[in-house]
Amino acid sequence: MTNTAKTPHPATAGHSERNISFDLIRILAIFLVMYNHRETYIFYHHVPHMGLRYILSMCGAAFCKCGPPLFFMVSGALILHKKESFRKIFQHRILRILIVMVIVSILMVTLIPDSDPFFKTFFSGLNWYLYAYVGFLLMLPFLRILVNHMTKKDMKMFFILTAIAYSVSEILIPFTSAVEAFTGFMPIFSSPFGSSCWNLVFPILAYCLISFSKHEEDPTRKKRILLVLLLGTIASLIIAMLLMNYDLTANHGEYLELIAQHAILFPCCFVFYGLYEGFSGRSIRLLFSGKVLAELSAATFGMFLIETHTSFSRQIFEFVASWFPHAAGPYLCSLVSIVLQLLLYFLVIFALRRIPPLRKIL
Repeated sequence: MTNTAKTPHPATAGHSERNISFDLIRILAIFLVMYNHRETYIFYHHVPHMGLRYILSMCGAAFCKCGPPLFFMVSGALILHKKESFRKIFQHRILRILIVMVIVSILMVTLIPDSDPFFKTFFSGLNWYLYAYVGFLLMLPFLRILVNHMTKKDMKMFFILTAIAYSVSEILIPFTSAVEAFTGFMPIFSSPFGSSCWNLVFPILAYCLISFSKHEEDPTRKKRILLVLLLGTIASLIIAMLLMNYDLTANHGEYLELIAQHAILFPCCFVFYGLYEGFSGRSIRLLFSGKVLAELSAATFGMFLIETHTSFSRQIFEFVASWFPHAAGPYLCSLVSIVLQLLLYFLVIFALRRIPPLRKIL
């Protein structure tokens, strides 16, 4: 690997071939978003305390927070290396999101009885992720300057400092309010609410990881990095489980969300780097499967909008639960309902994307 990040970026390589690793990451990300919104997220309430299912459920509750950061990582990997004017960024990227926000606001005001007025819905009623992504796009020209001048040593230091900030913050959260003083003044690495800096931290981390993957010629070092990320993931989830369990006992679960948000740095990096290493440059040979994977990946944004701005997911879960015996429990019902959601939402977005104007924004 060269000493600077100014070499051709991996996302530009093999331009005629689709990188299915990003498709797989997006599909996993939307699954985790849905997992976070179902009873799977709080399954530990339904099983014996500190049993195996309790422990796994606690770890799952932390791991599912990886959904939005993985979306940001894909964005960072695909567009941080590009050279675009701010005008082009606004016209081709920001404007698309603003149009979606306006349409969703109009639909919510029109279809939901007793809903808030349009402006209140637009400025406060939409999911935080859309605002965070617009923020990422507004910062994009300046983030590109940052990553284009990062050396290999800079990238390593950025990862180390971010990992330390996230880890120390996570450990402090249930014990002291000092976490706000520790992370509140360095949002380039962390923040009291982890999600407040995901659109800044994770795109840069993705850029660093694929730059390393592309330019490192020693396969042993690549495997070593993957092992470090795996061990960090295991440690992060174990620590998160212990802290969340303590918080339930000591603080009645007051800080569960913050703990989970600070547990995902290593898991996100492990999943992203592992899938990128494992599937970049590969193709799926089964008939039509590559096209289906690409369409499913492209539909994830629309699926995210349906998931976060409608009550369909709850209705689908209740439908699935009505067909399952009571012994199946909420966890299995949740998993089946998520699979059904993915299928139904995909079919809806696939049909809508056949309409040329909608294809440009969904």
